[in-house]
Amino acid sequence: MRLRANPVVLAGVIGVGMPVLAAGVIAGLTIDDGDSGPDSATRTTTTPEAASPRPTPAAPTATPAATLAAAPDPVGFQPDSINFVSADEGWVLGRSYPCPALLCQALRHTTDGGHTWREMPLPAPLRDAGHHGGWVKFADARNGWIGTRDKLFATHDGGTSWRETDIDIKTAEPAWSLTVAEGAVWVAAARADEQTAVFTSPITRDAWTGPVEVAVPGTGGPYPVPVVSAAGSRAWMVVTGRGRNGARMVDGAWTPWQLPCGSSGPDDWHAVSEKRLVALCGLSASADGSAARVVTSVNGGVTFTETGQLSPSRSAKAVLLPADATHLVAAVDERLLTSTDGGETWTTVYTAPDRGWQPVSGEFVTETTGFVVLSRPGNGPVPTMMLATRDAGQSWTPVSFG
Repeated sequence: MRLRANPVVLAGVIGVGMPVLAAGVIAGLTIDDGDSGPDSATRTTTTPEAASPRPTPAAPTATPAATLAAAPDPVGFQPDSINFVSADEGWVLGRSYPCPALLCQALRHTTDGGHTWREMPLPAPLRDAGHHGGWVKFADARNGWIGTRDKLFATHDGGTSWRETDIDIKTAEPAWSLTVAEGAVWVAAARADEQTAVFTSPITRDAWTGPVEVAVPGTGGPYPVPVVSAAGSRAWMVVTGRGRNGARMVDGAWTPWQLPCGSSGPDDWHAVSEKRLVALCGLSASADGSAARVVTSVNGGVTFTETGQLSPSRSAKAVLLPADATHLVAAVDERLLTSTDGGETWTTVYTAPDRGWQPVSGEFVTETTGFVVLSRPGNGPVPTMMLATRDAGQSWTPVSFG
């Protein structure tokens, strides 16, 4: 089975390492029990085969705080999950306020790289599905999925119509994730007995098969959450409960995977290619407070070596966004940091206008163009903002949805 790199999305959570990642975000994904959905998750980054030449990085520019500051009570469209299928075409799932229901899901579509957006219709069952937000993932311009807490909706006509799938993923907690491999969509779910199972379907129609059990050492806790990512002929899975354990697929067979970062596992991770993986270690709240580390594998995750450090920080929210093997962005709380040497050195290029902002999801759609969503959790509706870079993370500007 041949797989291609793609972001990962996680039900009820975002991010990205576990792409984000968000569309086949597996987007960097970071576990979040708040209102935002995954990329993630959106989370792992897809780099087009023909990327435009990299511009000379410009000096970081500051955007006035008044422009970026979100109102205490959000109004209008609040983005949660990002997914692009090309440099021009992408979708953002979010929430629309004011809303007469507990939550009104809303979908925006762009065909010019995020410069302009138009609203896409959603059926009532999807607009009102759950109160934990959701995520969006497209395999191509016609075939995509929207996940909520315990429901999966599919489209096969570019988002014109959506229907709920009949895959049995309903759990007491949002303990499942989705990714797209070549020609197929995979769902990894943690069952009540803490076993991880994988379901698959062709991307062009809903014809689910499975479950296939994946042996992952127990992580403890009642609701372990699996996140899967794929690149080339290989795939990797991290299961988070009270602890973290993993599995690795090589030549179609799953085997236990010794995770990077020790017993706590990675805060976020991405498969840049079938041999190169990069991960953030030591940022979680349970870490010992020492400098966060960036570790890299060049043999498919068999071994990792430290390639750099970030300043000491404690954070439960971290999203890693690789533009390519040497240009990396780390979203840590309200800061965006950029590395141009594979993670050896880092520069803070953006700080949110006030404290309390956290990364939700993000992805690079070319070697130079990327997006990230930040949220500010609190009581009531959660405000979010989406930022864009056109120079590989050297500068960031807010995205307007009109």
